[in-house]
Amino acid sequence: RLVCAASSQASSMLAFIVSLVAYTDPAEELYGIWERNMGQNRETKLQTQYHFAYAQHLAPYRTRNNVTLLEIGANTGDSLYAWSEYFREPGATIWGMRYGVSDSRMKKCRAGAANCAKVHIHDGDQSSARDLQALVAAAFGDAFKAPATLANHEWRRAGYDVIIDDGSHVPAHILFTFTELFPMLRPGGVYVIEDNAFSYADKPTTAYGYRVGHRGGIGRPTTDNAVERFKALADIVNREECFQDLDIVIFSEAIDRAVFQVAFVSGLVFVWKKTAAQQAGLAGIPSLRWTSHANGPALQEYKRFLEAGKHVGVD
Repeated sequence: RLVCAASSQASSMLAFIVSLVAYTDPAEELYGIWERNMGQNRETKLQTQYHFAYAQHLAPYRTRNNVTLLEIGANTGDSLYAWSEYFREPGATIWGMRYGVSDSRMKKCRAGAANCAKVHIHDGDQSSARDLQALVAAAFGDAFKAPATLANHEWRRAGYDVIIDDGSHVPAHILFTFTELFPMLRPGGVYVIEDNAFSYADKPTTAYGYRVGHRGGIGRPTTDNAVERFKALADIVNREECFQDLDIVIFSEAIDRAVFQVAFVSGLVFVWKKTAAQQAGLAGIPSLRWTSHANGPALQEYKRFLEAGKHVGVD
């Protein structure tokens, strides 16, 4: 018996050592995928260090067989090919919205035939409601409408699990696209915005042919300041446990009520949509007696701040 026990312990130890040797850090793995697929664009992508945040926050979606990812700003396609390798399950679908890039400029997919087959590209302008609607229709059919509830069975056949906005980076476009597409996110899905620096431009300048900075800058009203608008969502998330009747609105009542979590990570904004269970849990919290004490001059001043920036402009 002692010999058998010792042998069993040795086998367990060997298996543990093998697992350590085989282990690959998730961020390093994603870094390698980007290196293999990004071509000449890889330096910019890798220098952002986004792989640390993506490896952490996209891990729960990676093993889903029917995961659907959309990236606004497909450019020459290489980031889509990288995502097709990262989301390795055969049932994954990778959509990209391309603007101003011809087929002749598209890069060759090097992620392997099975992964390359997951990729679909749709041409359109993210500042156009019609183009965004056509994008959704291309993925899920003309008849698709976002379900009114968060019940999983209503989202089984359609909806995005991950949306990444790496498009024009113009704050007004970011806000417009989020307003249009966040409702198309499945319960528990995540919406990511890359490269938010232009929200901090407080002097007029041009980015990718668009005017930015004329209404931006840190702390400025949220009309064309995407970062300030997403920062304001933190008040929705934190006050929800004691203010079940929304007394401030950031995007729309429907969108605000659907937000579960917001995170800011070095140039990235992550916004998670609630699941039905999360929504039910928060709805069950009894109203707190002291809520009336938070409805004073500070709140009224903040409402005026939000009112000054409630209209999303698209240049």
